[in-house]
Amino acid sequence: MKRNFRFLIFDFRLWAHVCLMGLLAACQRAPEPAPPGEPYSIDAALSTNSIHIGDPVRLEVRALHHTHERILFPDPARDRAIVVRRRTTDTQPINGDLAATTIVFDLTSFQVGQHLVPTGEVRFISADRDDVIRPLPETNLVVRSALTAEDEALRDIRPVMTWPAAFPRWIIALGLTAVLALIAAIAAHRFLSKPRTILQAAPPVPPDEEALRALRRLMGRQWIEQGHVEPFYVELSHIVRRYLEKRFHLRAPEQTTEEFIRETSISRVLSPEHRQLVQDFLTQADLVKFAQYRPSADDMNAAYAAAERLVMETRTHPGDSAS
Repeated sequence: MKRNFRFLIFDFRLWAHVCLMGLLAACQRAPEPAPPGEPYSIDAALSTNSIHIGDPVRLEVRALHHTHERILFPDPARDRAIVVRRRTTDTQPINGDLAATTIVFDLTSFQVGQHLVPTGEVRFISADRDDVIRPLPETNLVVRSALTAEDEALRDIRPVMTWPAAFPRWIIALGLTAVLALIAAIAAHRFLSKPRTILQAAPPVPPDEEALRALRRLMGRQWIEQGHVEPFYVELSHIVRRYLEKRFHLRAPEQTTEEFIRETSISRVLSPEHRQLVQDFLTQADLVKFAQYRPSADDMNAAYAAAERLVMETRTHPGDSAS
């Protein structure tokens, strides 16, 4: 009787334990399996399955799902074993209600060995039903040492060196070169700074001689005989203006004819006769350059003679000042 009673107690305990486990399992919310025909697929691939420590490797995970669902990917980082450098996500519609989300992880590893990449589960989150969970495909990543021979024994440290060691010869050669360069620099400085009495710079050419030489070169080009009116007057005007600038310190090259005549009237560096001569000459040159005026050969010779006369009559004589 006692033995049967004990069996009844044991069966009651077993039945109660089974019922309790069933209740606990019913209370836990298990992930909803995908209904038949639902497009849930996950692919994961590494760019390479073997790297040296610290080398980059790329993990690409592609998941197929509904367009209205949000995808939650696990982080593959695991301390020094798997280090995530960058992560990019891209979702593209396929057709109808389907979309494909691709996540690219730029990874590396600082721990030698074999590691599982990736690990975890992908969760498909929707507002109108429970989440759908799918495991990630796992791939092995082998991380090798950067040493050329992993089994090679480490070499012992070098013994303590005595000081001073042998003096390098290249330092001696460098020192001698520096001394010779310093001696050469000192000698060149003394030679160049020594006063020169034999070589003397040529005296500057007086403005009138420079202008007369330029006038002769202009006449030698025979532009009057060839009918080159405009270049002749342009060059002749430049010679006269350059002469007046050097001879009387006037800003003749930068001024218009009207401005130049006004300045000579105020400064009185030219006599009224010479001022009128310059005004007539420059006015004729302006007509050629800007009004398409075409003087005859006689007019061109007269303009040349007027320029030569101006230089000869205003030239510097011995004992005169430069202005």
